[in-house]
Amino acid sequence: MVQSPDGSRSRVPAVERTVLVLDALAGSRDGLTFAELATRVPIARSSLHDLCSSLEAAGFVEKLASGRYALGLKVVELARRRLDSTELVTAFREVFREMGAPRETIVLAVRSGTDVVYLSYIDGNRPLAVKYEVGMRLPAAFTASGRAILSTLPATRVHDLLPTTLTNPNVVGQPPTSRDDLLAELEVTRQRGYSIDDEETAAGMTCIGAPVVLGVGQEAVGAVAVSLVKRSQDWFDEATRDYVRQVAASIGRRMGSA
Repeated sequence: MVQSPDGSRSRVPAVERTVLVLDALAGSRDGLTFAELATRVPIARSSLHDLCSSLEAAGFVEKLASGRYALGLKVVELARRRLDSTELVTAFREVFREMGAPRETIVLAVRSGTDVVYLSYIDGNRPLAVKYEVGMRLPAAFTASGRAILSTLPATRVHDLLPTTLTNPNVVGQPPTSRDDLLAELEVTRQRGYSIDDEETAAGMTCIGAPVVLGVGQEAVGAVAVSLVKRSQDWFDEATRDYVRQVAASIGRRMGSA
């Protein structure tokens, strides 16, 4: 570790460069050529080559048959170990061991900046427009789980967190919405205790979400949401709404008593 002039600790350059490489690869679905990676990581090419070789040897980076670089399986392995040890995921799984498998696909998510990240899910029996994957990110403002979490934050926090105009890159042709409209929706969500995503994550799919909180008035530690295929205009089901809220409350109680 490098010591700064005032005696405080500073960051380790080698670690920072490693993070830049992994972040660049994580942002590419099909991997990157060395030339593409070099444009994203501002270090000398010789140093970058040595770093990639070291990461490849350790399993954090994989060189594909095409010659492109991608994240290695070691990253996946560590991520899954971390998720398996997460208290929220553990509580989610324990609740369903007691309640049994859900009829519809249900997801567990947490907020990461302006997105939600999916930590776990249990598939239902019906096909969905979106195939959920652990680690997948979606804009919090347009998802049921994201809105459920945002509804527990003070309006001033949401105002500072999100831009004035919100655009969803995942649904083609969806018009932008305003932050003020979202704040109004979040207030409704807060009052009724559940959120709705009406084809805002994917065409033909709706979701009902509920925040996981550990006490009255606290900010959510995560959220659960049930995904439904929208077959008609009367897709909303009060029994499903109550089920989602029951799952969220059960997780919160389990974590609060841990």
